[in-house]
Amino acid sequence: MGQMDGMVAIVTGASRGLGRAIAKAYAEEGASVVISARSQSTAGLAGTLAETASDIREAGGDVLAVECDVTDESQVNEMVRQARERYGRIDVLFNNAGMMVLGETILDIDAPRWEQLMRVNINGPYLCSRAVLPVMIDQGRGSIINIGSRMATDPEQDGGVLYSASKAAVHMFSLCLAREVREHNIAVNILSPGGLRSEGSAAIPWTQRDWHERVDPSAIGPLAVYLALQDASTFTGQLASRFEFGTTWGPGAEA
Repeated sequence: MGQMDGMVAIVTGASRGLGRAIAKAYAEEGASVVISARSQSTAGLAGTLAETASDIREAGGDVLAVECDVTDESQVNEMVRQARERYGRIDVLFNNAGMMVLGETILDIDAPRWEQLMRVNINGPYLCSRAVLPVMIDQGRGSIINIGSRMATDPEQDGGVLYSASKAAVHMFSLCLAREVREHNIAVNILSPGGLRSEGSAAIPWTQRDWHERVDPSAIGPLAVYLALQDASTFTGQLASRFEFGTTWGPGAEA
């Protein structure tokens, strides 16, 4: 028996890296998983939605793959429609789709690139959350997990004006949304995974200096599963850092 037997989870940005790892972790715990991503990476990174779906099916999991640009409201609504039509419910939304622009100053970043990243990192969680909330409200339960970052709160982490600003917005969006939907027993939390050894990180030259301190995305699986199991009565409106898992939050955490 898995911890998520009978649950349905949507994972965006699931073609590689953290999204793929979380989708596989949910499936391994018994959830039916709806995975989404754009048809191909705008940065040319390896990994496809079909490969993630194949991994899950080969391991005996149940998966529905839907191509979706999270900045396109019609595509988001169609993804949610397909999920509900196939499974009848949506218990978890893991908003993983995102972009990074690091090591560049405001003068390096033109307006179209600023707007593109903001659409993905902020509009994406907004559109996906707005689409699934009516389903979760009808159910009287749900869990929304948004990806945060230490760069959202600490300028010394060198996130830069664009990425750090986008993640700070995600943090506040999540905390305010948690208050809005608490009465419907829906949890909204921020997961800050820390440095990862992902395809995206490998493409950033300066990440090599702390590569030995980074973890494989699969290490975040237990954290994401724990958050998926929460509702507003147990754990919501929190910034959940990987470095504090098991101490201030998660199984065995201090009361």
